[in-house]
Amino acid sequence: MIDGVSFQTKARTVDHLGREQIADCPTAISELWKNAFDAYARKVELNIYNGEDPVAVISDDGHGMSRSELVGRWLVVGTESKATSDTTPIADRLGLPQRTRQGQKGIGRLSCANLGPILLLVSKRINAPYVAALIDWRLFENPFLNLSDIFVPIVEFEEQSDLLGRLPTLISALKENLTGGHDASRAERLQDAWRAYDQSHLDDNRGTGDRLLPPSEAILSTLSHLNFGNRHFAEWSVWSGQANHGTALLVAQINYDLRVELDTDDADPAARAARERFFETLSSFVDPFVDPADDDDQRKKPDFSYSVRAWEGSVPRLILGDQKQFDRRQLDGMEHQIVGTVGPDGAFRGRIKAFGKWLDMPCVIEPPKDLDIPQRSDTRVGPFDIYIATMEFTALRTTHSQAEFQHFKGLAERYSGFMIFRDGLRVLPYGRTDNDFFEIESRRSKNAGREFWNHRQMFGRLSISRATNPNLKDKAGREGLLDNRAAKTLKLVVSQILEQSARRYFGSDSDIRQELLPQITESNKAKRASEDRNKLRQKQRQEFRGKLRRFSQELPGLVRELENYAQNLYIADEGHISRAQQDLEIFRERAADFRLPGAPKSLGSLEETYTSYRDSARAANILVETISQELDAQIERVAPRKPRELLERQLARNAGQIHHRIKVSARTIDELQKAEFKRIRDLVSLRNKHFHSEAEPLLERFDRGELGFAETSKLMEQMKSRVDSDNADIFLPYIGALESLKESIDLEQLAAFSMEEVSDMRAELDRLNALAQLGIAVEIVGHELQAYDDIIGDGLGKLPNEVRSSRAVKDIEFGYQGLTDQLRFLSPLRLAGQKIQRWITGREIADYVGEFFRLPMAKQGIVFSVTDAFLKFRVFDQQSRLLPVFINLINNSIYWLSTAQDAERKIVLGVVDKEIVVSDSGPGVDADDVASLFGLFFTRKTRGGRGVGLYLSKANLAAGGHRIRY
Repeated sequence: MIDGVSFQTKARTVDHLGREQIADCPTAISELWKNAFDAYARKVELNIYNGEDPVAVISDDGHGMSRSELVGRWLVVGTESKATSDTTPIADRLGLPQRTRQGQKGIGRLSCANLGPILLLVSKRINAPYVAALIDWRLFENPFLNLSDIFVPIVEFEEQSDLLGRLPTLISALKENLTGGHDASRAERLQDAWRAYDQSHLDDNRGTGDRLLPPSEAILSTLSHLNFGNRHFAEWSVWSGQANHGTALLVAQINYDLRVELDTDDADPAARAARERFFETLSSFVDPFVDPADDDDQRKKPDFSYSVRAWEGSVPRLILGDQKQFDRRQLDGMEHQIVGTVGPDGAFRGRIKAFGKWLDMPCVIEPPKDLDIPQRSDTRVGPFDIYIATMEFTALRTTHSQAEFQHFKGLAERYSGFMIFRDGLRVLPYGRTDNDFFEIESRRSKNAGREFWNHRQMFGRLSISRATNPNLKDKAGREGLLDNRAAKTLKLVVSQILEQSARRYFGSDSDIRQELLPQITESNKAKRASEDRNKLRQKQRQEFRGKLRRFSQELPGLVRELENYAQNLYIADEGHISRAQQDLEIFRERAADFRLPGAPKSLGSLEETYTSYRDSARAANILVETISQELDAQIERVAPRKPRELLERQLARNAGQIHHRIKVSARTIDELQKAEFKRIRDLVSLRNKHFHSEAEPLLERFDRGELGFAETSKLMEQMKSRVDSDNADIFLPYIGALESLKESIDLEQLAAFSMEEVSDMRAELDRLNALAQLGIAVEIVGHELQAYDDIIGDGLGKLPNEVRSSRAVKDIEFGYQGLTDQLRFLSPLRLAGQKIQRWITGREIADYVGEFFRLPMAKQGIVFSVTDAFLKFRVFDQQSRLLPVFINLINNSIYWLSTAQDAERKIVLGVVDKEIVVSDSGPGVDADDVASLFGLFFTRKTRGGRGVGLYLSKANLAAGGHRIRY
């Protein structure tokens, strides 16, 4: 006789399929978010609330569940709808396009057990009452219980306020799974099972020293102290009235990974690692690599947002979510990119960007020649998209600016990884640092330069769909794809793309890299030097401007104080001398504190402020010297009887002041040295380990027989040379700086001087180019004007006398003569033609400039005079070289005399100590401006000044062996 028997299911089966099946907490959350996606939610949230017993809530605005669906689907393990139908009724899609189901096995909901042992599930369908269920997953850890003996209490309710009132009833019903209910046989089975489990637990922990409650008592205790409240429902859109459908999962006794999200303290490395893994797993949950410029790509992106927040009381802190996520637009500027599609034949077709430039030729990478691409429907790999972006992570080798480099480096620290997305949602664990499915790090360990790709320094993803790649299925625990033939083929195809792209375009074997990298490195060195100069210049300018604004406000007060002190200074006897000397020393120090570093060439709007500051500083210094002289005179008058004692007291005061300044400087130097010593010590430690970590994989390859002795030795020598070169770039400039400091060379002053000198030379070059263009223009215009001058003059000469005597023609002739005079003045600037040297007398120069400026000087009331010595001097030179110099000097005198209101206006040409002198009665040149007076484009004129005239005058005179000074 043959009997038919069925499997008996223990309660622990649920624990195996749920808590023990899922890899970790963030993976469990990912599964529950995918359930929300399958329920056509637009938004899913995880909110973690602090408190004596923290609570986590996952809530969505999906279609929700009725009581019958909760019982017939959610509480049925391996629901058939996941396996047999991808069609969701139109009403349940909530206005969204049809979605491909993410769940495959109907056990994802059991992931709740990983978050914490106690779950309160609340769901709401449109036009249906709320339904709630209370579950304690610890019940399913008892190996002595049958699954059929565990009851889940469920309740329906209409009003939100009813739930918390019915919660005690749900708790009591749940406790009956430990104490037994009205069914005597079930109660007996339950009590026996819990006695056996408690005893087993006691036996397992005997001798450990841990005083743990038996499992049944621990469960009863925590159920008696549940603290679910209105605060935990507040962010659920159904509870707040923003939606009338959705589901909320409230978890009590939350696990460690969720608890550490409430704490921002980084002191605990375990907590820090848990937070980093949490972020790494759940960020980029929705594909961020969708191309915003591609309409087809955009349509594939699901309308689905996600977020995680930690709540401190009523204050939320966003941990991750759409608002904290990068997108494709932020990566489009990266210098290395691969964009394309892999077809059913396993070949990649797309575009390549290398070192900042898109290559003209499309890229095709065939699959490995020895790979047999499967064609059967149950093993084949369908088409998928691939996108990868990265850069050179050494600043000297990148084509990015410093700001871009730092921006992308910061993104990589948070979001790097090579991921897989199915129908827009992330497939785990791909993209995490501990996953190397495509063997990126394995290949890199063999030859980092050649293989190029680095998981921690690349952004990338494969985009697959269930429709075109049904054979790429997840493992039950979401630990990656099932290891079937399709997954193996995918791995080999993608690995081939990474290998070939590295060797053709990006890695050390690439012709493109070998051609461009030296140029980029040299350019970056120059750019970095320029940036350092600009940084120093900016620092000095900010310091100057800040001090100028402060000093210009404070200096007038010191001047008034000095004036008052100078007026009232009187030493009646010897006892007042020390006090007066001390006052003078204090005044000297205060005046010295108002010293400014060198002024920038251009002050812009601060020009007037700087002039006022200089006047005040000059006045303060004069007053200090006046007080010093008056103090000396009064000390002489008093004639102290013990002058040595006065000098000793002065010495003690001065020494104390100097010691104080030295002490402050020494303290600052000590702090900087300690910080710098630590930085260099850490850098040295890092560089010491660098070569060993880079070279060790070579020995491993030698041990495996992949490399011979000679090849290994050669590769190691090449690596040593490269690391040596990098170390030299890092340390030699630093050593040079220290040696310069040892020799008391002021590096900042030297850098500032060099920087200003380079800046001046560049500006000078630009100005000379502009001036040369001006000279060429004058040459052309002058030539044309000369031709027209001849035509006009000839035409006027041929007019009949009666016409020439008319008023109109006389006005024309007057204007023509004025233009002719200006043409004569321009003619010395012309570049072409023969330059004739001859003797030029002072009288000739005086007559020329006197006639040229006759009208302007008469209009301004200026007296123009020439000394006999000037009239008698003569010089052998070109007229075209000398006359413009005097024209320019007289023109400047006229301008500045016009600014003097009441003074007598005079211009004198004379000779003093065998030097020609052009002088006037104007305001003169400020002492601080004398050094720049003959510089190109330097001017103090508020109108009409270009700063060219005196520069050209000096250049013209220098060409003839003459000099000019103020």
